[in-house]
Amino acid sequence: MQFVALSRRLPGTTPEQLAAHAAAEARAAHQLLSEGVVRSIQMCPDRPGSLVTLECESLADAQAALARLPMVRDGLIAFDVSRLLPWTGYTALFAPEHGGPAR
Repeated sequence: MQFVALSRRLPGTTPEQLAAHAAAEARAAHQLLSEGVVRSIQMCPDRPGSLVTLECESLADAQAALARLPMVRDGLIAFDVSRLLPWTGYTALFAPEHGGPAR
């Protein structure tokens, strides 16, 4: 299953605390990438934080993987995690009422 996780700073977290964890965070993220658990990490230019795409068996597994990150483990950031499903909107193109084949 695929999951998307959007990070957020927890109250009281300072830029200095984040900077102190940057190298360890990068190492842990690289490890998750090399394991195939994390598929991609993007920065969010209009807000602090990042968006992480994961491939895991369950929501609990995705949350456990993110908990391995030092900034999560040390209570500086948290992630809002959602399961992703394929978009079904294209089925409307094939519905009889829109000129698609009758079933």
